[in-house]
Amino acid sequence: MVTVCLGLICISSLGQGITSPAGVMTVKQGVWESGIRVMLDGYVYRPAAAAQLCDACPQARDYFLAAKRKRVWSFGLANLGIIQSTTGAIQLENANAIGAFNALVGGVLITIGAERDKAARYEVKSAVEAYNRCQFLE
Repeated sequence: MVTVCLGLICISSLGQGITSPAGVMTVKQGVWESGIRVMLDGYVYRPAAAAQLCDACPQARDYFLAAKRKRVWSFGLANLGIIQSTTGAIQLENANAIGAFNALVGGVLITIGAERDKAARYEVKSAVEAYNRCQFLE
């Protein structure tokens, strides 16, 4: 049974290096990927760089720029939430109410940042679909 499982893992990992056909943009997926980067012709792009590739498709460019903005805000909010939660954890020893409030605010900020990151991944997926649609129609 262990041999079969290891064999299936090895076989499934062999297809990881397969790239998409030329001119087709895909969302980069993998174990350590968050779905925010895209691949085009074997190169990996973040949303800002991918937006520069979309001269012929303004809809895809708008999606990529929206994803970039949401990604920056999610990163900032999440880091602010971590700082606020840490401050709350430190203050729990001296002032319980203030420490709990700071930890609550930090948790809310982290949650909002995670939701913005999820929205950014959706924007990237929409941008890839729009880009491929524009390439197909040309």
